[in-house]
Amino acid sequence: MKKFTAILFSILLCALISMLVTSPAQAYIERFTWLPPYMKKGYDDHYGDDVVIYKHGSSASLIVPVKNDWYSDGLNVSKVIISFDWGQNKTLDLSTDIEQVGWQETEMFTVTFTASATEAVSSEWAHEYDIYVEHVNATTGPTEIVDTWSRPWDWWWPNYLFVVFPTDQANAYDLSEEYDAYASAYPTWSFSNSNASQLAGKASIEASLGETYYTRGDYASAETQYQTALDLYSQALAAELKWETKVDEAELDIALTEADANMATANAALRQADAAIYQSFSLILFGLGFVFMGVATIVYAMRKSKAG
Repeated sequence: MKKFTAILFSILLCALISMLVTSPAQAYIERFTWLPPYMKKGYDDHYGDDVVIYKHGSSASLIVPVKNDWYSDGLNVSKVIISFDWGQNKTLDLSTDIEQVGWQETEMFTVTFTASATEAVSSEWAHEYDIYVEHVNATTGPTEIVDTWSRPWDWWWPNYLFVVFPTDQANAYDLSEEYDAYASAYPTWSFSNSNASQLAGKASIEASLGETYYTRGDYASAETQYQTALDLYSQALAAELKWETKVDEAELDIALTEADANMATANAALRQADAAIYQSFSLILFGLGFVFMGVATIVYAMRKSKAG
């Protein structure tokens, strides 16, 4: 039993030593992040995975944080490398200006390169990659590599495969996104004017043709169709706005006409009221005249009676 315990302890000790030796080789590269101006970063139905998509000729950048929790005298970073599965590397070379990461500190390194559709072979290929960080023995003078650490592209989640769109595909993609935004904000059924509705319907047909060309890989034709769809949608919106303006103006004219009519009716009623008031005053004065005449007659009669 004691022999078995000793053997088990030896195995565990060896495993622990092995972990201590090997784990630092993977301990220093923290979560890396792709930076704009990418075209898309997230899940894509076409690839069935999370991707980061750059346009051909655009600047692609990856931030790689490197943490030093092992070397008390400093971690000397000479290179940060992105190694793609098409057989090429993109390198941040610091060999002439080696960056030292202090004990228990984290430094950010940015690998920047020009996205190339030619290098990436095809936009149908979503690429895997590995990140490497080289550590050398000094910051000046002749140096030697002490160690190299790596992280695969899918070490963390979410993780992003790398895609490059050629220019015509990127343009067609952008136009399709713009058209979808218009169609979502102003669906064809929302147009009240018949001309505007017809233009929006034509735009929908052109966009559908654009999608067909896009799925075939004919990106130049897709770009043309999507641009036509956008032009038609702009015309539809202009026609709808013009029609709504006319409707608003007509409704305003009706409202003003009704207001004028109401004002005229009110004025007529006011004049009738004034006439009634004048007539009432006349009748009152006429009545008072009769009263005065009656009083005068009575007074005259009373005086005559006394005189007799």
